[in-house]
Amino acid sequence: MRLLITLVTVLASAFSAVYASGAAAVADPPCRPTKNDTAWSWPLGGPWVRAGPTILRPFEPPPHRWDAGHRGVDLAGHVGEPVRAAGPGVVLYAGKLVDRGVVVIGHGVLRTSYEPVEATLPVGATVALGEQVGTLDAGHCPAGPCLHWGLLTGHGHATGYYDPLLLLGCGQVRLEPVMAGPRSR
Repeated sequence: MRLLITLVTVLASAFSAVYASGAAAVADPPCRPTKNDTAWSWPLGGPWVRAGPTILRPFEPPPHRWDAGHRGVDLAGHVGEPVRAAGPGVVLYAGKLVDRGVVVIGHGVLRTSYEPVEATLPVGATVALGEQVGTLDAGHCPAGPCLHWGLLTGHGHATGYYDPLLLLGCGQVRLEPVMAGPRSR
């Protein structure tokens, strides 16, 4: 229940920021955060960058969890560029996954993922907003170097993917069905 309340709070604050700004619910690149006092920042450029990097490919969720889709956003970057924590948290994973480096940071019930990245911090390290967690590698985008930035909740089969731009007050709001528990008689 606590996870649901936290997720609803994050999504509601993101939605209200978009609504208050008069911006569309689905942001066209480039995404411009609606406020500067957020607890989150762009993973490329650091917390002082308001406009953010160029979005090469937006979040494109599949119609069903098992279908193909793009479960994050691709941000234009340069090989060797510092990749920074989008929010404070703990490094949950830092290493190779299949053929590329990946860093995953836990932020309570939320997790952000970054790839392809050569990690500079070990698993278990506590990170602050904007702290460097690695450097950008080549290999994800066909058009050139880019960072794939993801936002997840849950674990295993209960993992939910969301648009990480929601953390910045813009992005694509995705409504999820509420699963009813056992009925009381």
